[in-house]
Amino acid sequence: MRVSFSSVTTARAARDVLEAYGYRAEQLGREVVTDCPTLLAVPAIERRVGLAAVEHLDLSGGSRIEAAAPPIQTGAPPRELTA
Repeated sequence: MRVSFSSVTTARAARDVLEAYGYRAEQLGREVVTDCPTLLAVPAIERRVGLAAVEHLDLSGGSRIEAAAPPIQTGAPPRELTA
């Protein structure tokens, strides 16, 4: 799981709390990559730094930080499915 935070300070606090639970957490600037299960990580982050400090949450996993994907545009109407 990869989480982007609003500041380096909040990223550091989140990394520290995840490591306190015994999971790996790597910080690169405002991003933290961890092997902590989502159902444990999200409540732990919420208690320590608050979810308002989370800018982006990527649940796809991965052990390394990759280039950020372009944002998904949500203004377009959904496409119809055809059979």
